[in-house]
Amino acid sequence: MKHLAFAAFMLLIWSDSHASETDADSLIKSTVQYPHYNFNKKRIPVAYEQPILSALSYFSDLDQVKIRFRVRRAYTPLSTRPSWTNVLRRGDRRLYIVTISDSSINKLSPILFKRLPYEAQVGVIGHELSHVVDFKHRSFFGMMRVALGNSSSRYLDKFEYKTDGICIQHGLGDNLLAWSIAVRQQLQVDCWRGANNVNRKPVPKERYMNPSTILTLQGSNGRLDEIP
Repeated sequence: MKHLAFAAFMLLIWSDSHASETDADSLIKSTVQYPHYNFNKKRIPVAYEQPILSALSYFSDLDQVKIRFRVRRAYTPLSTRPSWTNVLRRGDRRLYIVTISDSSINKLSPILFKRLPYEAQVGVIGHELSHVVDFKHRSFFGMMRVALGNSSSRYLDKFEYKTDGICIQHGLGDNLLAWSIAVRQQLQVDCWRGANNVNRKPVPKERYMNPSTILTLQGSNGRLDEIP
C-alpha cells in the first residue's frame, strides 16, 4: 500500500509539471491591458484571456501569487487547488492551479465555462480566485483540513458559501449573480450544490449563494460576519 500511495503521489506531481501540448500551445503571459499586474506569475489560455483578465483585475491581493489556468477534460466544470509539488510552501509562495473543464457528463455540459455568458464567466473565475485568496492564508495543515473537509457536506456548504462572500467582497457581486442565475436556469434547479451532487435528490441547502442572497449581501459588500 505504501508503494501504491507513493506512486499515486508521484503521478500527481508529474501531472502538475507536464501540461498537455494543447495547454502549452495556448498559454500566454499578458502585460498590456492590465499593466499593474505581474503577469509573469500568471499563465492564461488564449481562448479565455478576456474573462480571466477581467476577473484578475479585481484581485490586487493576488498580484504576486503564481496561478496557472489550464483547460482539460474534467468532471467538475471548474476547480482550484495548490500544486502538490509545493503545498508545503508558505501560502503566498505556492503555485495554484485553476482547471477549466472543456468536457464533462451530459448533465453538466450546459454549464461548462465555454457555454456560459461572458459576465457569468467572469463571475465563476472570481469564485475560483476567491479560493486562492482563502488558500494563500492557510498553512499546510490548514490545507489538509480543507482536503479532509471535502468528505463532509456540512463543511463544503459553509466553505463554498463563504468563498462566494470573498468574491462579493472583491467587487464581483454582479458577475457572481450572473453565474448564479445561469447555473440555475441551465440546470433548472433552485439551489446549486456542486457537480458532486448533480445526480442526487435535490436538497434545499445553499452551498453556492442563491441570487437573492447575493443581492442582499452586495449591499454590505459581502461582509463575512453577516454570513451564517
